[in-house]
Parts: sequence; structure tokens; C-alpha cells
Amino acid sequence: MSFARAGHASLSWNKPGVGGAPGDWLDQTMDDRAAEAADAIAWARQRPDVDGRRIGLWGASQAGWVLPKVAAKDPGVAFAIAVSPAVNWLRQGRYNLLAELRRDGASDTEVAAALRRRETGLDLLVRGAPYEEYVRAVGDPQGMTAARWRFVSRNHTADASADLPALRRTPVLLVLAGHDVNVDTADTEAAYRRLLPGPALRVAHYPDATHGLVQHAVESSSLRLTLTALCAPRSLFARGFLADQRDFLASVAGAGAQR
Repeated sequence: MSFARAGHASLSWNKPGVGGAPGDWLDQTMDDRAAEAADAIAWARQRPDVDGRRIGLWGASQAGWVLPKVAAKDPGVAFAIAVSPAVNWLRQGRYNLLAELRRDGASDTEVAAALRRRETGLDLLVRGAPYEEYVRAVGDPQGMTAARWRFVSRNHTADASADLPALRRTPVLLVLAGHDVNVDTADTEAAYRRLLPGPALRVAHYPDATHGLVQHAVESSSLRLTLTALCAPRSLFARGFLADQRDFLASVAGAGAQR
């Protein structure tokens, strides 16, 4: 809605198995998701009311592995907005585990046990072990279903480093949150600055935001989160987040008009 008010068309779609869409996203690889996005771009370029030279990408979290893949295959991508993107699956997973343990006040003993469990899982992934072997090795699967184990098995080696250089000449807005327990934002920023040197990269920090760019004070209270979503949904997001995206898109449009 914010993009539409600023005059930008946007296209989004449900993951397979979500909101009535066929399939199951847990059967996908990051390459599968990149192929979906490429198909969406191809569809949009066929529309007479869309300027095919000004199509860009917006994605969050796991899209950190998808957006660079799309750009590597499609040099016509005009810009990218990467919100809380991950870079390396294994580093991100370890960071997320430790961040959640710290948030929940876990003891040193609990942290050590969780890390041992993680190492066991990684050893099994490297060997291509089936889900049944994983359950035998760790006991309580703690939410790791057979479908999710297959998903992790297909994707645990994901690393955006090889594809990110495809965005070097593309305007990129990297959006990072100060209360992100899912993604190590320092690691992400370091990778983007190393692999995307130059003025095309713009980095925006939101210290009061969580992984989904919701205000931390709002997300930490279920009551406040519900009331804000119902009564003032635009207030969910970190201050300046929506405006900064609009300014970035305006600058991209202006640069395109000058060429």
C-alpha cells in the first residue's frame, strides 16, 4: 500500500502451500525460489502497463539467498531492497540459536547442550542422514518435522557470497534491525560492504526494530502488537522504514530518468 501511494506497482505471491497456493515450500531450494521470482519478472515484463527496465526486487530474511541469485541470472534487475537478509545458512543458524538462548535466559549448561545438539545435527546433514536417524540421535525433535528436515537438508549449504557480486552495479538498499535475533546483522553488513563496494549500496539501520522491522516495544507485547495491527498498522514498523524505502525508490527512478 505504501508503494502504491508513491506510484510504484508491486507484485507478491504466496509460498507454495500458503494461503491456498499449491505445493509445499518445504520442498523448495533457494534456487527454486529464485526461479519463481524470475518467472514473476518475466510475467511483469509482458504487461503493457509495466516498464520492464525498472523492475526491482524486495525481499526479507531468507530472500537474502534468493535476491542475489535472481540478479545473477537477470542483469536487467533495476534495484534491490534486502530486509534483514541472511548470507550464510550455518553462521546464521548458530547466531540465531545463541541469540534466542540469551534472550530466554538459558544457563551455561543449557547453552552447551544446545550447541552439542546442533553439532550432532550438522554431522548428520553432512552425511545426508534420513530424518529417522536424526530423531534417534537427538531424542525429542523439538519441532523438527520430517518435512523441515528435508528442507534443511536441501538448503543448509546456502551462502549468498557467490551471487552477491552480481548486484555490484545495481542500487541496493540493505535494511538492518537492532533487535534481530534471527540474523547476525553485523555479519550481513560486513559481507555486503565487502562484496558490494561503491555508492550503489545504501545501508539503513533501525535500532528499535526486530527482524521483521516491527518496533521492538510493540512486538514484545502481544496485546500492544494486536491493537497496533488493528488500529494503526503503519505504526507497526520502525520509525522511518517506510519513508526510507520510498526515498530510495525515488532516487532509483530519478537516476534511471537521467540515463
